[in-house]
Amino acid sequence: MPKPYVNGVFGSLRHHCVRVVVFILTALPAFSQVTVSFPTSRIVFQRSQANKASFVVTGTYKQSIPERVEAALTPLNAGQGTATGWQVLENAPVGGIFSGEISAEGGWYKLEVRLIRNGQVAETAEVDRVGIGEVFVVAGQSNARGIQNYGASAAIDDRVSCFNYLNSNFEPNELPQPTFSHLNADSYIAPYGYSAWSWGVLGDLLVRRLNVPILFYNAALEGTTSRAWRESLYGNASNPYVGGFYGNQLPYSQLRVTLREFASLTGIRAILWHQGESDTSFNIPEDEIVSNLQQIIGQSRNDFGHNLTWVVSRVSFSEKGSNASVVNAQNRVIGSVYNVFAGPVTDNIQIPRPDGVHMQGTGLNLLGEAWNNSLTDSFFQSSQPRNPFPIPTFKVSCAGENRIKLSIQATNYPEVNWNQVGGGSREITVENGTYRVKVRDFNGNFVYSPTVEINQQTFEALPKPAIPIISASGGTSFCEGDQITLSAPEASAYQWSNGANGRTIDVSETNQYTVRIKDANECWSGYSAVTSTVRNPRPSVPTIIAKGPLEFCNDKNVVLEIENGTTLSTTNSFLWNSGQNATSITVRESGRFSARTVNQYNCFSQFSVPVTVTVHPTPETPVISPSGLVRFCEREAVTLYANTSSSVLWNNGAASSNLLVRQSGKYSVIATNEHGCVSAPSKEVEVEVSPIPTQPSIEKTGNYILNVKGDYLSDIQFRWNYGAEETITAEKYLKVQKSGPYTVTAFYFLEPGRACSSLTSEPFDFVLDVSGNGVNVYPNPSLDGVFLLESFEDLTDVKMQVMDLNGKLMLEQETPLLSNSQPLRLTPLPSGTYLLKVRSFGKPIVTKKLLVIR
Repeated sequence: MPKPYVNGVFGSLRHHCVRVVVFILTALPAFSQVTVSFPTSRIVFQRSQANKASFVVTGTYKQSIPERVEAALTPLNAGQGTATGWQVLENAPVGGIFSGEISAEGGWYKLEVRLIRNGQVAETAEVDRVGIGEVFVVAGQSNARGIQNYGASAAIDDRVSCFNYLNSNFEPNELPQPTFSHLNADSYIAPYGYSAWSWGVLGDLLVRRLNVPILFYNAALEGTTSRAWRESLYGNASNPYVGGFYGNQLPYSQLRVTLREFASLTGIRAILWHQGESDTSFNIPEDEIVSNLQQIIGQSRNDFGHNLTWVVSRVSFSEKGSNASVVNAQNRVIGSVYNVFAGPVTDNIQIPRPDGVHMQGTGLNLLGEAWNNSLTDSFFQSSQPRNPFPIPTFKVSCAGENRIKLSIQATNYPEVNWNQVGGGSREITVENGTYRVKVRDFNGNFVYSPTVEINQQTFEALPKPAIPIISASGGTSFCEGDQITLSAPEASAYQWSNGANGRTIDVSETNQYTVRIKDANECWSGYSAVTSTVRNPRPSVPTIIAKGPLEFCNDKNVVLEIENGTTLSTTNSFLWNSGQNATSITVRESGRFSARTVNQYNCFSQFSVPVTVTVHPTPETPVISPSGLVRFCEREAVTLYANTSSSVLWNNGAASSNLLVRQSGKYSVIATNEHGCVSAPSKEVEVEVSPIPTQPSIEKTGNYILNVKGDYLSDIQFRWNYGAEETITAEKYLKVQKSGPYTVTAFYFLEPGRACSSLTSEPFDFVLDVSGNGVNVYPNPSLDGVFLLESFEDLTDVKMQVMDLNGKLMLEQETPLLSNSQPLRLTPLPSGTYLLKVRSFGKPIVTKKLLVIR
């Protein structure tokens, strides 16, 4: 593959930069009283899965404060979107600046903004070509970046756009604010795309399919391996074509700045990845390619703070031809990484290629069609787009004589930088001038605000102070001996009708009051509405009587009542110091209780002589603490302790503070204190005493089998002891391996690590006899034709064949495992002598003579 293409880029840079400047100048509105600062023409906002997007509309006006600012989106051509109708952006914006959000479905629109004054449309402004559609970022190498004069086709449809800018200095941190234009054949696609390449064709095909506008960014860099992309995540990557390293953390730095500056502004559907030719040229191993792509995808998602959708093409063709391991690596990433989709297979496009590697002319058209075929309807339904970040907007307010306070409305951005004053404050005080702010989120994504100009018209569009409303502490009607405070809203200065000039005045008489205020710009409001105050008389003091003892336990109560004849009129009510509003209250707590009279003016008397009530507490509900586990085996016990110093009584009649329990049951306790007050019963503690198994005994049931006598439940296990050895079985038998005395204990688990065990059996002396090749048949002879076959060793895949003495097969029986005694039934055979052959896996054949006697 050729070296990275650089000189051709710089050679035509001047032509394209001039074109961008001309576009900016011609897009400016002229002689309008209302101007739209954002959005700019040809921008495309990424739509949601529901085919919708919301974006900020902001601008300026030059006359007095309007009633509201409205906006509407109208399709430029029939069928290219859905008209929104007029939506309110902001009601009564001040300081000559307005902003608000508008929502619409996917389409290609004319944006109209109008100011409403006195219920009529006053001024209007328009922005042609505002899109809601699909935004893609291209990344990879030269067949993604493009080359000039290789026959690239311009987008035919007006709705395919790009930012026509080339980052010729490879600036890795911040690029110019994007302005957008139609994608022509020789357009740059910022930051590093070098022609329309196949993207103009793809844009036309997608517009035709989806009927929404398309916007491309391009961060691809020619001649880059997946290794270089991965190395540039963390520093400068090696350049295998020329030796040394790529500068400015290329190639990944271009993708990162594209995401953080451009995709943050417009939103993004997906990254379109075309890379692999250089991996073939430099023999990058398959596993490394998989790891490289996984790291690149993961880092892009971390940097952008969103689970970005990736579409990975299957590409490997270079001067060496195709490489299946490169394509296989790409397929492995597609199949293993979440939200990564399959792009086109390109190794079969335009073979052979004119320069050996790059597609040209019709090949580029075929490449665009291949991309279109990969971006299926299923892809658009399943992939995860990222909505545009909201741009920061301004609010304007007064800050003193000839000074304005600018506040940035961007709460989700922790970093703020102003163009003139610097610093990170969200609010600055300025004089006349032009201001702009850049905000950055926690992931490093950043967007710029539109520029705002502060001038005399800004001051003229600021609101005058509203007529103040007087607020009264506690209302304007008050009681004799009290006073209220009348307050005005916070302001720079005040004038009250009684001559006072503070923010508040204290009033104790019946009268009428008004106030006006002055704001920070030395502007006075009109006088407030009249506030009238009224002073009211107070009622007499009541008397309290008790309807029972004033000392009792807290499960009892006493009623306190206002004595008859102490009220002045039927319009009076009573308020107790405990908060109740009634002629009597029920008291359940200790305290000093008094009441006062409340008249129809809500004026209170003094409090009555207090009545003292003493309520003795009942003991706290005891808590039972067991000395150990409450589920145990019989012959064991647990002590239950009550955590109280009061007298106790257990529900089984015991009166000691601790209770020894040997039987199952539910136990609770109550406490009684020195005042005779009884607690609530404690929470029950349930004790469960589990039986121990009966003592087992041992019997010999086979030449090698010891069996446990007795009936036991299915959860019983058996511990066999012989010498210093121990075996635990779930079955009732043990296959014995050596001579000696054997004992057995039956047990079951209450819980892991705790068991109830029987008494150990009497010893059983077992003598091992392994004669007969370790295989034994008994009884022999048999009176009923039923024999038991057992083996000293466990045998697998056992086949038993019974033949007469002439060698004729009489009976055949199989078992996968011979461990315990195995019945062998010769009941259909007549009396006589037979030969038994025992075959098993990995063991020699054993022959036994069987005798049936009937």
